[in-house]
Amino acid sequence: MKSSTWYFLVWCIGFSLITTGLSQLQVVGQKEPIIALLGDDVILPCFLRPSTSAVDQTVEWQRRDLTPKEVHYYSDGRDNPDVHNPVYKGRTRLFEEELKSGNMSLKLTGVKHTDNGFFTCFVPKLVSTVKTSVIQLIVGAVSQPVISVVGPKDYGVVLKCDSGGWFPKPEMTWVDSDGNILPDGSTETETDSEGRYTVRGHVTVQKTDMFTCRVQQQKINHKMETEINVPGGVFPWSRGQKAGLIIGVLALLAVAVLVGLFIWRKQKKEKAELKRELGKWTVLCVVTLWVNKKHPSLAEVCKNKHQVPQNHVGKCVMV
Repeated sequence: MKSSTWYFLVWCIGFSLITTGLSQLQVVGQKEPIIALLGDDVILPCFLRPSTSAVDQTVEWQRRDLTPKEVHYYSDGRDNPDVHNPVYKGRTRLFEEELKSGNMSLKLTGVKHTDNGFFTCFVPKLVSTVKTSVIQLIVGAVSQPVISVVGPKDYGVVLKCDSGGWFPKPEMTWVDSDGNILPDGSTETETDSEGRYTVRGHVTVQKTDMFTCRVQQQKINHKMETEINVPGGVFPWSRGQKAGLIIGVLALLAVAVLVGLFIWRKQKKEKAELKRELGKWTVLCVVTLWVNKKHPSLAEVCKNKHQVPQNHVGKCVMV
């Protein structure tokens, strides 16, 4: 009697130790969200702790906001893709060689916008109070911003920046070459049928510089930038510049008028002096030449023609 009682106590203690050890098993994952870009492959972590084989367990990965909710289903030592949600067929797998060490992580390939959400790792047959682990997947999408010059406005130039295909919703800022954030211009955001965001912004700059359009997503800590150099030639003239141009043109016209007046007066004076000088002397020399005949003493007869005074008019005729 005493012997049977002793064996019963030993059995109870052993069973208690076994169940206590099993009850300490729990499913653990990751508290922080998994962040990926569109098209990436990701691993959603899930483990048995302490490390215990999960080969004989049933492992269910679920999206409880979907119908059917099964993302991946493993039972009786093999996958069962027939119960998978069609969205995830052919895109998921477990690391079967690591199941023996309690690694039940899920690999998801080619992530899409529709994969944004919460995934549950569930081990229904586990003798434990912690049979599930939930992890969030955030799928981001980015694209390179494109900057263009819209045209002049007042005394500045309007720049435009476009960037589409973003997820989650991005923010746009403008920065100059010194890293200073420019005052907010107008910014518009719209979404397409797949939930992707397009952001479009304008800013007016008033000096030549290198400007940067920066589009970023705080949730996934990702940003894209594009720079543009705005030369001085694209800026409209200010009032001061216009006034300076007008003054400069008027000054040039004034100088041109003064120079023209000076030249006119000088020419007039020279003509008057020439006329006065010609009035003192009269040269009258009529010379007739034949093409085929040349008088041998022509130069001698008329060489002193400028020395004939006005009151001694001479006439030289050569035939």
